[in-house]
Amino acid sequence: MGGYLFIRSYAHPPDDSPPLRVFIGEDEQIFTGIFVLDPNTAPADSLELLPGIGPVFADRIVAYRKHKRFEREVDITEVKGIGPKMYERLRPYLKIKHQ
Repeated sequence: MGGYLFIRSYAHPPDDSPPLRVFIGEDEQIFTGIFVLDPNTAPADSLELLPGIGPVFADRIVAYRKHKRFEREVDITEVKGIGPKMYERLRPYLKIKHQ
């Protein structure tokens, strides 16, 4: 039995700490493959961890899967607003578990 646990921290750093930096672009590849999600079962807040997926796309994915199951990873392009370019960014993080 496998699963994932995502923990969000709402702790605030001390005022004298250096600002956090987010690296996007080439450095994003560092995290590729660290975690994978099944878009058929992942909760919306977990989907939001995927690159380019915010609350709007996460809600669209959840709404889509209520009426049709994702059979292949590429099926996510059937969700409004997720095209081939975004799919290429998402692909390393998606894994469909067949029943």
